[in-house]
Amino acid sequence: MKLNFIKNYFYIFAITYIMSITTKFIFVYYLYDNFSEFNISTLIYAVFWGYKFDFATSGVIAFLATLFDFNKKIFSRLGAVLIVSVFFMQVGDILYFNESSRHIGYEIMDIFVDAKSLFMTAYSQHTLLTILSIIIGMILFYLLSKYLSKLETIKWSRYYLVNKLILIALTVLFIRGLFQHIPLTPWQSNQIGETKLATLALNPAYNIIYSLVNHKKKLEKIKLNTDKENILKVFSTLYSEHNKSTHLPLFKEKPNIVFFYLESWSGVNIKSYGFPHDTTPFLNEILTKSIRPKGMIASGHRTTEGIFASLTSFQNPLGKSVAQTQLQNFDYPSIINILNKNSSYSSAFFQGTSKETSGTGSLAQSLGFANSYGKRDIDKHIYEWNHWGLHDVDLYNFTLEKLESMKKPFVIGINGATTHDEKIPSQIKKIHFVDDESYNNQLNALHFADLALKEFVLSVQKEYPNTLFVFFADHCGGVKGSSFENYLIPFALYHKDLEAKFYDTYLSQRDIAPIIYDMIYGDYKKSHINFSGKSIFSDKEFFADYYHNGILGWVEGDFILEINTITNKYKCFEIVNFKDKEIACRDDIVAFRDKAIAFTELSQTLLFDGELDKFKEYRYR
Repeated sequence: MKLNFIKNYFYIFAITYIMSITTKFIFVYYLYDNFSEFNISTLIYAVFWGYKFDFATSGVIAFLATLFDFNKKIFSRLGAVLIVSVFFMQVGDILYFNESSRHIGYEIMDIFVDAKSLFMTAYSQHTLLTILSIIIGMILFYLLSKYLSKLETIKWSRYYLVNKLILIALTVLFIRGLFQHIPLTPWQSNQIGETKLATLALNPAYNIIYSLVNHKKKLEKIKLNTDKENILKVFSTLYSEHNKSTHLPLFKEKPNIVFFYLESWSGVNIKSYGFPHDTTPFLNEILTKSIRPKGMIASGHRTTEGIFASLTSFQNPLGKSVAQTQLQNFDYPSIINILNKNSSYSSAFFQGTSKETSGTGSLAQSLGFANSYGKRDIDKHIYEWNHWGLHDVDLYNFTLEKLESMKKPFVIGINGATTHDEKIPSQIKKIHFVDDESYNNQLNALHFADLALKEFVLSVQKEYPNTLFVFFADHCGGVKGSSFENYLIPFALYHKDLEAKFYDTYLSQRDIAPIIYDMIYGDYKKSHINFSGKSIFSDKEFFADYYHNGILGWVEGDFILEINTITNKYKCFEIVNFKDKEIACRDDIVAFRDKAIAFTELSQTLLFDGELDKFKEYRYR
């Protein structure tokens, strides 16, 4: 029995492996600012440390190609297509990581909804890399087709089925991570012990293939190491403070409410949070007139994640969204539903992109918004669309039209598209903020969105004086900084009749729902409302959390504890001028660990079991 079938398999395997390693080094080079703290040898070590993921990717591609090695033409063309696909997946991941600071995961399904928007965004923001990738991909396809056509084909014989069974067994071995006792999963990359190095170790194409294969499966909970006794002990102190003496609610007449899910408005790009340039003059002015904390910590990196956390006051599934999963079918304690039920608010959600993107519109409606509108519902527009949809000016104009027919009081959510891209209308003059052209375009989009925000707020204020404006970002975008900087967003509550007040603390997106409840109905705790967040009006001590590439972050005061959920190692940071500076771990900061693990384990368990209504049994003991 000839072994050509093995030779063909490992030819494809070797080429795919070389392709994977090469593109991982391109990843390091293109995104070097994210890894500049490490020396070259450490980065090389991380790239090769992830060989199991590279082998798994290579094994899958080799097996799929050799399924047709009985036909030289199909074998050579299919093999070339598959290898080039790996190249494009890895390059696409570079562009996505540049925007979100994490690899493509469950979001891969969005490519079938917004393929054109994704490509045009990549082309406009990373023109050189996109063009070079297309050219290189075409050249690779040609060369690989020629090379693979020279390999010997496998003739049909009594051994053919046996050959394929051997290749299946070999491929399964690679997919399982060779001889380890558990199947290979993307989050095992965190076993390297450093989250940034883990992103280099993980093969992006494998992460994408894994997500595609498992996208119809139920999300699985990430288990943390704690027990019920520890959870009860932590919760006895986590929510133990007494109520403040307050005058709640703040409104005699129910106000209209506008939730601004400011698309990708990262604190690192805003002057009030330490940025040197005034990119958002209106927001900065509003902050001085508002009730606001020092800053807010976002609960994810997608609009759906921000919507869920802000309206339900609970964690997202770690690193993922409930949208378009089995979790979306559960009932959640949304502040919108409370407003609808208790005060007959009319409600609607508006977005400048397609309302089908990531299931944003359907999630918003499942959490209480009666209507959902996206770019395809809007015919009138002043400016040409960017690559994702309407500019905020046109979205706000459409919203104003809809408000005329909505019953008062109303509650609306708005998520724009101007800052989903870096393309502003040609008639708008650009401002020079920084020398980097792409970054400067991003900042100009932010500035243009801020101008549109100003006009909309003034218009609403004129027509509907009794309106509460809730300013915050859905998530950060395009941040190349630390984990903390990837989650730092603005937050402000503005109403013409409310006195401005500053709270020297960081809040979580989970705190928005209880804050709104306090303002409208009075102390949420007296009614035992099922929220995990707290309110600046009726609570004293606050905490925030984030989950970033296997790292669980816990923020209290000006200090952060980051816990590697795989290795259980941790680091400590102090927040100085909105930047996190690593410091030696003190006992009081290390004590955050029990809080973070207990809170997250309980939240995730109840979330996945569909029993979040039981959270209040732990909170109000």
